[in-house]
Amino acid sequence: MTAQLNGSFWRELVLEKEATDDDGDSWVYQLPEERFGIITPLQGSCRIAGRDGRGRRSVTLMPGEICRIAPNNPVRLSRKPPGRPPFKVACIQLPVATLQRSLDAHPTAPVRDVSALHTLRAFDPHIASMAPMLLHAWQTGAEESYAVAAAHYLAEYLIHPVHTESPGTGGLGPEQLLGVRTYMELHMSENITLDQLAGEARLSRYHFLRRFSAATGKTPMQYLTGLRIDAARHLLTADTDPISQIGRLCGFPSPENFARVFRKHMGCSPSEYRQRVGCPPFP
Repeated sequence: MTAQLNGSFWRELVLEKEATDDDGDSWVYQLPEERFGIITPLQGSCRIAGRDGRGRRSVTLMPGEICRIAPNNPVRLSRKPPGRPPFKVACIQLPVATLQRSLDAHPTAPVRDVSALHTLRAFDPHIASMAPMLLHAWQTGAEESYAVAAAHYLAEYLIHPVHTESPGTGGLGPEQLLGVRTYMELHMSENITLDQLAGEARLSRYHFLRRFSAATGKTPMQYLTGLRIDAARHLLTADTDPISQIGRLCGFPSPENFARVFRKHMGCSPSEYRQRVGCPPFP
């Protein structure tokens, strides 16, 4: 595979769009030392191999997911599986100094260093949906002031789940809640049980259920279903995979279950949602 690179060279924010061709190789993405990176698919899915808090591993990055890269952490991108259509990804770089200033401004945040934000895969449809908008802004001639505002917003947003997801009285602590949500996102396609989530928070089933509900206003399974619906909505509009496959990727055990739960939350079937919103082209 050959990386086809288009880059914007705003001083505060660097944007790159990379795509594969048809030859099935891979390439390494290496950040400058003073930059923090975000990779998200614009079209299709890709394989990312590297090291994070779980050790050296390889993950599949789907639309709606992001890879957060701290300096000195090269990652290898490849097509998964090799026979799948070529993919396109957006690579966003923002200054480490901008992120660190945001961390310093929130002294109660459990993350105190930019390197702690590094992870090969996280479900984040908000940043994923921002990437094509930022590329469009650059292509249409947005000024440096736009890039500065976007970089500062991204820096605040990246630490937002750590800093602002504070529990209600008797709820989970920020680190527990972040750990449980991360577990849900990483295992979304699997049959996640209440006991597994309670174990992630290091609590008994009873105390976990009570404290999670106090922190979020939802039961763990209601919260998990919301994440799955958000993921499905993004995949339905960002990719062209069959609806049944999207349902499986998001953890719905059957097409019938996917259709029923999706209709309950969105008021329409997955196919109707895809038709209404449309699957955008990726030039």
